[in-house]
Amino acid sequence: MILESAIKLPFSYAAGGVGSRFLIALRDEEAILGGRCETCSTITCPARSFCSLCHRAVDELVEVGPCGTLQAWTEQPGKGTFGLIRLDGADTSLLHRLVGNADEWHPGARVIAVFVEKRTGSITDIEGFATEGEPT
Repeated sequence: MILESAIKLPFSYAAGGVGSRFLIALRDEEAILGGRCETCSTITCPARSFCSLCHRAVDELVEVGPCGTLQAWTEQPGKGTFGLIRLDGADTSLLHRLVGNADEWHPGARVIAVFVEKRTGSITDIEGFATEGEPT
């Protein structure tokens, strides 16, 4: 006998202090923050509580982007196109949606963040990244 069923697992994510500051900056200032490690000077974006290189606690946040370099991209049928973006001033890459003219997407392309009009404090406050110079 086979019984098909669905299980609901309600879940809430606590962004923590650094993550909350990152999300509030997106919402209130249209600013993208990276976390600077005081030990190795690595700037991780999105900002995290710990350095991705040396794993020390990160307390200092610095503004990065909103422009950056597209490192790689892929299309997911039915879901959109996503790219790895190294924002200016950051040492790590951010995965996010690409918007605009697909003919201009290639590794090394310059891109800029496009923010939604009504922001809520979510990573989706950035609608996506378009090639620089493209109308937003």
